[in-house]
Amino acid sequence: MKRDDLINKLPLLSGKGSWHTNDLGGRYASLHLSDGPHGLRKQDEDAKTNNDSYVSTCYPTASCLASSWDRDLVAKVADSIGQEALTADVAVVLGPGVNIKRSPLCGRNFEYYSEDPYLSGELGSAFINGVQKNGVGTSLKHFAANSQETRRMTSDSRVDERTLREIYLSAFEKCVKKANPATVMISYNYLNGYKATENRHLMTEILRDEWGYDGVTISDWGACIDLTAAVKAGLDLEMPGSGKVHLNKLKKDLEAGRITEEDILPAFSRLEKLIEDHSQNKYVDADSIDPHMIALEAALQGAVLLKNDKNMLPLNSGIEINVIGELAKTVRFQGGGSSHINTHPQPDIISEFEHAGFKVNFAPGYSVNSPFPDTRLEQEAAELVKNGCPTVFCGGLTDLAEGEGYDRKTLDLPDNQSHLVEILDDSDIIFLSFGGSPFTVPFMDKIKAMLHMYLGGEAVAKAAVMLISGEANPCGKLAETWPMSLADTPAYKNFADGSGEVRYEEGVLVGYRHYDTLGIKTLFPFGYGLSYTTFEYSDLKVEKFDGSSKEDPVRISFRIKNTGNTAGSEIAQVYVENPDDGFVRAGHELRGFEKVFLNPGEERTVEISLDDRAFSIFDTSLMSFDKAAGEYKILVGSSIDDIRLRSIVNIDGKDYGNDKTGTGLDLFIGNPECDLDSTEPGMYSVYNSLSELSERSWLGKIMLKIALKVAYSMYKGKPKDDPEVMMTIETVKDGPIDCIILQSGGIPYGIAEMIVKQANKRR
Repeated sequence: MKRDDLINKLPLLSGKGSWHTNDLGGRYASLHLSDGPHGLRKQDEDAKTNNDSYVSTCYPTASCLASSWDRDLVAKVADSIGQEALTADVAVVLGPGVNIKRSPLCGRNFEYYSEDPYLSGELGSAFINGVQKNGVGTSLKHFAANSQETRRMTSDSRVDERTLREIYLSAFEKCVKKANPATVMISYNYLNGYKATENRHLMTEILRDEWGYDGVTISDWGACIDLTAAVKAGLDLEMPGSGKVHLNKLKKDLEAGRITEEDILPAFSRLEKLIEDHSQNKYVDADSIDPHMIALEAALQGAVLLKNDKNMLPLNSGIEINVIGELAKTVRFQGGGSSHINTHPQPDIISEFEHAGFKVNFAPGYSVNSPFPDTRLEQEAAELVKNGCPTVFCGGLTDLAEGEGYDRKTLDLPDNQSHLVEILDDSDIIFLSFGGSPFTVPFMDKIKAMLHMYLGGEAVAKAAVMLISGEANPCGKLAETWPMSLADTPAYKNFADGSGEVRYEEGVLVGYRHYDTLGIKTLFPFGYGLSYTTFEYSDLKVEKFDGSSKEDPVRISFRIKNTGNTAGSEIAQVYVENPDDGFVRAGHELRGFEKVFLNPGEERTVEISLDDRAFSIFDTSLMSFDKAAGEYKILVGSSIDDIRLRSIVNIDGKDYGNDKTGTGLDLFIGNPECDLDSTEPGMYSVYNSLSELSERSWLGKIMLKIALKVAYSMYKGKPKDDPEVMMTIETVKDGPIDCIILQSGGIPYGIAEMIVKQANKRR
């Protein structure tokens, strides 16, 4: 390519504004990219705040969808989102998120599916296929090891290679190979000493060379700082556009030979294909669907019945009930941040109960805008429940507790909710709970039933009443463990402690792998969920194929029967118990699942195949997955703690019991000299946050004060602990100064360079 033509095409590598790809003055179509993990959040280029978006359908968040364990349902929701995207002229939907839930405190966990990579990969693949069947692209995110919101833009995830491959990259790998997303979004954080957007091992050696990915890699918004280094490492597109700042440096680097034409041309090629594939509506056979009804179905399928003593639920429609809790009026059905959907007004819990024929007595009991008890509200609620009617207490995590840009500080419910339940003199309390993540329930002994709706989307109120009244049968099961206490969690000692170095010292023992392997009691185990009916498992058969067969190495079958009086769905789970070969390995791992709907008395055979990966580890000496020989137990059950059927299978492979080469958790591929906690004068750069730089630069201190003042003024009338406000403030404080200046709306980039220069002066 001629040098002038190459230089003229460089802007293709940078976005046009906040939400579009560059059209090079009309030479190409400009694609609109839009947030959309649980609904379309389309914004115009001149939108001022995060929640300034078009009205669209709000579906359940990923944490709720994952509890359905239903590939077809996830694909159905995604198909509906894809069709809405077509109508809105959106070319790429920015989702799904398949990051692993390393800690229940991660503020963005509601956007992710599970703590288990197999389940996350299966559901993420279903989402991608569901959207992309419409000709709309997806963006698999956030690649990779983006497990906390605290310092998410400037922290370094230190993960050994075996843990990285088995846990944190596995879902991404499955989605890439099974669904081929149009784009992969590269995360903000560093990974083993290299910023993810400049990590060649991640983007080129693994994603492209090993997995064969040929789509477009895009930066998370503001994650790209050095476009030259990023493109050389494998990034194709920086978002949003950086004006001419990054492009001018790229041009100079090209002229100086620091980047070559051969480095750039593959990115051009991939971007041109993305534009060609998604610039026109190619899907003309759209089904006639009702998005709200799909949102309702998803909310019903994702709700989890966690307790039901003496069959307290369902309640008979038409009876008199008490409803306590402000969340009954101010229903929480989604999280805060870039996924926040503006949706049409929806009925609240009280209205839905009344519509279903119940006589409702209501008292708010607490405020959602404060965690502190209100004596007047509590007394009103305590007096109300003395009538002896069944009481539905609506509680859970409020908007103050979880959202993008900040992590939770505690597993506890707000104090005003816990205190309120303790003073209610009533023996028939039903806890109807909401929230995107687990929490402790100090009053568990006092409640008769607990139905958790997660963040169930715009139809969650109707879904909750349908489930409580028995119009629908709960069938969801937890896609994450609910721990007894924060101290029990695997990342307790090294999660969001403010350090720039985030060490994943728990290794492969994440989520249920940690609790199960170490014998730690949980509040609710992984895969757990009750029903209004009962199921019986029987007749397990395990068939093994030799290595020459094209079949998966192990195929299992078993029977499930509905032994109750109500139609319902059972989620059967297959775990493999690994042999104890003397190296770190989880005791049990999820390797298959199937959801089966059965009428009363109906019985069905379930067949599940287990591939090689079900019996493999990532061998760091081979730099690939390898089957580990040994005797494995095949366990089939209703949860990891409720195994109904067992069998044994012997697997051929490498004898890691005698040769443990490659089994260690000590190989870190990255930059060992990077230490973000030890920055000295002379080492500061535009990669550092405004907060860091302000400690050594008087101009940085002034800029931080001004930036915070401007940020707060954007949300005049909103409290400082509003989720959207907190996300913006944390971004201002934690974001690299490069990102903050470029997205400020006009502050000269030279200001950033002056602040860095001041910070680097020795005192």
